[in-house]
Amino acid sequence: MEQREEIMDTVLVVGGRTTGLMMACELARRGVPTRCIDKSPGIDPHVRANLLHSRTLEIFQGLGLDEKATLGSVPEKGLVFYRNGERIGEKPHAPIDSPFPFGMSQSQAHTEATLEAHLKSFDVEVERSVSLTAIEQDEDGVSVTLQHEAMREETRRYQWLIACDGAHSAVRHLIGTAFPGDTDDIPYILGDVMVAGDDNLEPDKGHVFFHARGELFMFTRLPGSRHFIVANLDAGACTEGAPTLDELQSIVTERARSSLRLSDPQWLGYFRINYRLAPHYRADRVFLAGDAAHVHSLLSGQGMNTGIQDAHNLAWKLALVAQQKARVQLLDSYEVERRKVADDVIQSTRKITDTMESYANLSQRERDRLISHLFTPDPARLDAARHLQEVDLDYSTSPLSLALDDTFQGGPTPGARAPDAAELVVDGETTSLFKLPADEQYRLFFFGGDSNEAPAADIRNAADCSMSFASWLKPYIVTKETGHDSFGAHAVIRDRQGNMHRKYAASGPCIYLIRPDGYVAYRSSELTSVDKYFENFGMIRE
Repeated sequence: MEQREEIMDTVLVVGGRTTGLMMACELARRGVPTRCIDKSPGIDPHVRANLLHSRTLEIFQGLGLDEKATLGSVPEKGLVFYRNGERIGEKPHAPIDSPFPFGMSQSQAHTEATLEAHLKSFDVEVERSVSLTAIEQDEDGVSVTLQHEAMREETRRYQWLIACDGAHSAVRHLIGTAFPGDTDDIPYILGDVMVAGDDNLEPDKGHVFFHARGELFMFTRLPGSRHFIVANLDAGACTEGAPTLDELQSIVTERARSSLRLSDPQWLGYFRINYRLAPHYRADRVFLAGDAAHVHSLLSGQGMNTGIQDAHNLAWKLALVAQQKARVQLLDSYEVERRKVADDVIQSTRKITDTMESYANLSQRERDRLISHLFTPDPARLDAARHLQEVDLDYSTSPLSLALDDTFQGGPTPGARAPDAAELVVDGETTSLFKLPADEQYRLFFFGGDSNEAPAADIRNAADCSMSFASWLKPYIVTKETGHDSFGAHAVIRDRQGNMHRKYAASGPCIYLIRPDGYVAYRSSELTSVDKYFENFGMIRE
């Protein structure tokens, strides 16, 4: 019997929606041979998610995709609340400290098209109408069976497989990973429609209508003056088949305003909210990401964004391991960091959803109290905005966060997002930290301090020493000085206004080690101490 030759490719990404596209892009950008398949024939034009949060936009900016991703979009600056069709108040979102102070309304189809075009720039195309039907893995790799159109089967072997194939993940089922949780009793009706008849619906805000029969949400206007409408139905309502425009129109007329007229439905559907979280994100050489790992309420629009950030977290780690620049233990941090985030999203969106759904069953006094609690004071609004926009994620408990130095007075701590800083000069051009090209490595920033206390030679020598980890990191020297060239061939960031020094509390000489996904890994006032970080995790020297 002729023995089939096994071909070992590097990574198979199963799923070509936002999470899978982001995963494939980040792996391909780092030079990892990557294949991406999707069972659908193309990008779904129907709106499944319509909001890009600030942290996602920051990531896109580092990849040079922010302008393309936000083309035609509008900022989401707050929520307007109504009771029985009458406006009762507004809850503006506090602008956060980011190049993107507000989230941006954008259709998922446009986001996917942007990412797919980016993936093609690396000569990788999504293979459509391809389904995964079998998985068998051992300590060396993963063997899969793929089914193409016309029932053609293909067998292939990969080093790693990443499931980005949604809530009904075939990969998750095939590897036998549970998906515990529950389903909300209350069904929803959704629609992507044109809305006419009321010019008072501000395009840069979401609109929430409270009514004794239930709530109706008109999310921030989509490009092309379309609206994404969501309304809850009675528990036990029939949701077989597809809803009609007349059904959605009657709900809008009853709960919002009779003057609002719906037309041109691009998509109408029923939906039930599930709250589910995989107990583990990894089974040997198979990983789960996005909706394949976690699902929750669509309120607050965090599903797509969380999936994109899952991919951004895992891809750089897997690339370093696949290229034998790091030990496989690095991959353990993925579940530690991202499962905690998903659990928080599930809990927070459930609380919001349960609160909204309770309105119809409350007394008038209880309804008044619920509505009054929606209008939070300014300090709380900023905290809420930072959490909603996902810039306050904290990986401080991650094994990749090392806190040895408590002498800093302020600045981002290990595990926190590294903040942006503007008015920096790099290679003669004025730029900001987030606009520096996305790097494949850790970045190590050497600060001279407010008065450039550390001699240039000391900083240069420390940067030279860090090059023993050149496969892992790229050093940058951050200085307020404008003229001298005593730093050798190292990249120099001239912080003339001191913005970066202030953001990082670099009043004296210090270093900050930033992970490839933009989070602080380590900081110290000892310029030559970065080896403590890498040796602590057994990372590979040159």
